[in-house]
Amino acid sequence: MFGYVVANVDALSEFDRERYRSVYCGLCRALSKSFGQLGRLTLNYDMTFLIILLSAIDKTELAEEKTIRCVMHPLKPRQAFSNRHTQYAADMNLLLAYYQKMDDWEDDRKTGALFQAKLLGSKVEELFKKYPRQSKVIIEGLDDLSQMEKEGETNPDLPAAVFGDILGEVFSPENHPLANDLYLFGSKLGRFIYLMDAAVDLKKDLQREKYNPLVMIPTDRHGNMLTLLMADCMEAFSRLPVLRDRELMENILYSGVWSRYPAYNQGEKAE
Repeated sequence: MFGYVVANVDALSEFDRERYRSVYCGLCRALSKSFGQLGRLTLNYDMTFLIILLSAIDKTELAEEKTIRCVMHPLKPRQAFSNRHTQYAADMNLLLAYYQKMDDWEDDRKTGALFQAKLLGSKVEELFKKYPRQSKVIIEGLDDLSQMEKEGETNPDLPAAVFGDILGEVFSPENHPLANDLYLFGSKLGRFIYLMDAAVDLKKDLQREKYNPLVMIPTDRHGNMLTLLMADCMEAFSRLPVLRDRELMENILYSGVWSRYPAYNQGEKAE
């Protein structure tokens, strides 16, 4: 369920494109420094968005670090932007990745996922102590989702709300003055992501006889359902005092999050 909060890079200005990439590189560098190469492999764009959001709200500058050479892109030097929100995002990235690996093991018995989770285990134990609130919600939420899957829950709002709670907690750092508004936005975004993932995977899940919360919802209703969920998300986003990088974030929320939805790729995004 990760990897949906991405930009439509082709529609970004050159400035925003470089800024976005530099924040992503800063997150990658933080994961590598804190958790080694395995931590770097958990990198995704979702937490890049969180860094940009928190930095804009707090008016925290994204400081340019020294130009780096990336093993994934060795021929071209890269800039890496980071600030005090980068480490928080890296920690949340690792927590979520760990439980995603465990979920892959529980659902599909993927031995590679179990192996990676075990390697991350010692680092995750440290994060439990550092972030008890977020850790508790992630653990309990994923347990609830697992139970709903086993029971074949057909009301998609119920598992979507659970995943929304998880992302809401992740999006609201401890003692942040706008924690309630950040939680609301994160929870709305989480609901959208959960059901977007279900819509994208529906055909594959039916073929493999796997659980999917949208199995009872006609496919011609998915687009409108997702559009309404994103409207709720944007309403919550509008409450946040975002004055910087707003165009970049709106590119992600209005366009990028739809990039894996089949109708979008066929030029038929729901109105």
